[in-house]
Amino acid sequence: MSTNTFSIPDYVVFAAMLAVSAGIGVYYACAGGRQRSTREFLMADNSMRYLPLSLSVLASFFSASTLLGTPAEIYQFGAMYWISVVGACLAPITGALLFGPMFFKIKVISVFESVGMGIVLFGPSTALSAVTGLSEWVIVVLVGMVCTFYTTLGGLKAVVWTDVFQTLVMLTGMLTVLIKASIELGGMDEVWRACERGGRLHFFDFDPDPRIRHTFWGLTLGIFLIWLPPYAVDQQMVQRFSSARSLREAKIALLLNAPGMFIIITLCSLTGLVLYAQYADCDPLRDGKVQNPNQLLPYFVVGVLGHLQGMSGLFVASLFSGALSSVSSMMNSLAAVTWEDFLKLKLGHLSDETAAKVTKLLVLLYGGLGVGLAFLVKELGGTVLQASLTLNGAAGAPLVGLFILGAAFTSTNWIGALAGGILGLTFSVWLSVGAYVSKPLNFKLPTSLAGCNATGNNTYVLTTHLAVTSTVVMTQAEGTYSPSDPRQLEGLNNLYGLSYLWFSGLGIATTVICGLVVSWLTGSTKSEDVKEDYQLQVFRKVTSCRACYLSEDYNVTTDVHLNNLTEEENWKAEGHQKPSSGDVEPNNHSTNTSPRRTTCD
Repeated sequence: MSTNTFSIPDYVVFAAMLAVSAGIGVYYACAGGRQRSTREFLMADNSMRYLPLSLSVLASFFSASTLLGTPAEIYQFGAMYWISVVGACLAPITGALLFGPMFFKIKVISVFESVGMGIVLFGPSTALSAVTGLSEWVIVVLVGMVCTFYTTLGGLKAVVWTDVFQTLVMLTGMLTVLIKASIELGGMDEVWRACERGGRLHFFDFDPDPRIRHTFWGLTLGIFLIWLPPYAVDQQMVQRFSSARSLREAKIALLLNAPGMFIIITLCSLTGLVLYAQYADCDPLRDGKVQNPNQLLPYFVVGVLGHLQGMSGLFVASLFSGALSSVSSMMNSLAAVTWEDFLKLKLGHLSDETAAKVTKLLVLLYGGLGVGLAFLVKELGGTVLQASLTLNGAAGAPLVGLFILGAAFTSTNWIGALAGGILGLTFSVWLSVGAYVSKPLNFKLPTSLAGCNATGNNTYVLTTHLAVTSTVVMTQAEGTYSPSDPRQLEGLNNLYGLSYLWFSGLGIATTVICGLVVSWLTGSTKSEDVKEDYQLQVFRKVTSCRACYLSEDYNVTTDVHLNNLTEEENWKAEGHQKPSSGDVEPNNHSTNTSPRRTTCD
């Protein structure tokens, strides 16, 4: 394998990406209101159009964790993961049509935000370290400083427009790598045949056992529930949704994320197949060439495409574009949460210009925190994709549950919401930690070392720090493979052995069920005490229609009764006096003419 590293053109391409990102921040620091108000710094003056917003949301949620983790997932576990595109695409549609309008109507700035910056920064730092020889901590600090710089200067406008630029870089880099790599391997037909021989093209498994890592049910419903928190109630999404010029623009921005997600997940999945086709006869993980799955794609780019000037630089730039977009969004969102939900309660007397300075200082502080968390993530091991999805499930699920409780079930009281949220979060974190510590199951597909020309003992052991796996022994000569059998699990391992795809759904269900039960036991809230603006429209319509139909049923019964009465009795039943002969009477006295609701809102 070639040992090519970064050339001068590679450094130029990577540096240009960082320079343009920083330049956008400088521009918005000097343009418009110069970020002197919290409305401009945190909400972009509510002036954003749907296209930049759409690309910004897409870039925020598709970081280097996706670009590195998805190909590694396909390489190790097969192409079935691509089915997740179905559930993933449904999430932004749900956010646009169900949750988004409520947030836009009440013009909320802050809901909640979890810290995932460490995972986002760590992933591409390992890639750049592998191809440049620079220390990971140097790369994390450098990129963290650039990201903090333009986010602090330019506010949400800079974040959105750097996201647009970085999305284009991200897509260009990944598409270029995929096309050039497939050409080097003889075309996608050859790639497909190699993956078929290696058992990577099994797409459908309808087994209902939730302990199996990937099934059709987990990759559709489970993934939908994982992506629902970011696209329904995540601070980054809500902040962008509320910064749009109109509700129509905001809805279009999220709806456009569905085809965007389809493109990116498909692109990354095909890249994973290319990875396997290249290393079908010599797994670099088992051969010791790379230390963890996150380095597979960088190793491939440098080794196979490194002779092309600028290719490695473009690839690494695309990874860091994904990282920068996500981290900058998180920093801006965390600053908004901290100011709106905490500091503003005590410092609300400050002028808006001073408040804007406070939020900029918060961005600086969170930038430093993100760099520190990246070093913590380094010690956890595993694939960044699963770490990212598990974090979303554990932290985001109870938040979705809370909003469902408050916006869909008006009977929920604060005690029920608090109890449900705490129990949902506790259960989700417990599942995540238990699964990480115990690692009871392995579903990795077999790989080969037949083409490595290895010498010595022909027995190889997968490194123990790889994601979600116990040690698996395979022989080079026979290629034997021993996948785990979920039926052999005992005790709590049955719970810890659940696929990570179900953690989010279980967290949501726990929050909602416990919240409703506790609210019922402690005294439900009256529906008339909940403002309509804080209710999900679809549930409000269902409730009003139900009341409407009940009312109509009652009136129909009354009509039938009235039809059996005399004309004078009908008038008396309706509470009227029969008109005198000189009065003009209605055309029809046989039906109930009292005002009643006949349609549903």
